[in-house]
Amino acid sequence: MKKVAIIGTGDYSKNIINFIEKYQLYKVVGYFDNSQCIGTIINGYPVIGSDNDIISLYHNKSFDAVFIAIGYLKFSARDSLYQMLKGIVPLANIISPLASIDDTAIIGEGVMISDGVVIHSNAIIEDNSSVTLHSIVNHGCRVGSHSFLSTRVTMAGNVTIGKRCFIGVGVIISDGVSICDDVWLSPGSVVVKSLKKSGQYLSQATKLYHLG
Repeated sequence: MKKVAIIGTGDYSKNIINFIEKYQLYKVVGYFDNSQCIGTIINGYPVIGSDNDIISLYHNKSFDAVFIAIGYLKFSARDSLYQMLKGIVPLANIISPLASIDDTAIIGEGVMISDGVVIHSNAIIEDNSSVTLHSIVNHGCRVGSHSFLSTRVTMAGNVTIGKRCFIGVGVIISDGVSICDDVWLSPGSVVVKSLKKSGQYLSQATKLYHLG
């Protein structure tokens, strides 16, 4: 079984650890975290260094790959770590055996795909992205690198999501819509036209219309 080290010790990393243990995907050797002392035990695993130690410990064969378990509140850190490690240290994929992934789909590296996720034909999930519980990435869709799809996101066909995007719980995106880089979509949003401006979008239902 390959050995993996986890970058980060927050809530997202705890979920990743539980996921790895549940499906016995890797042997976890420990964490890298700049804010924790080396040797500190977190959820049964030691902190083995800071971000500055990752490359040297990889070359020393302490592990086979890393996973960047930095959550969606720190997209710039996710991106920076990826840029530092790309082509030097392999990034592990954490993929549930309960996910349905079409043979024509393309999955990058450092990707997390959770239980019940459906990824249809010719979809692309770029590097260092996460697709969480029961989300649907339909045919021809693209999820940009470093992005995070929350639970039960539904993407119709040929949707494009840019880099470092957060797509909240239950968001629905209509077919052919493009979302630019660095967009934050609030839970429950329904997106029917392309978003060309970065920033946070808040969905508010202020009126109820009777359509007959």
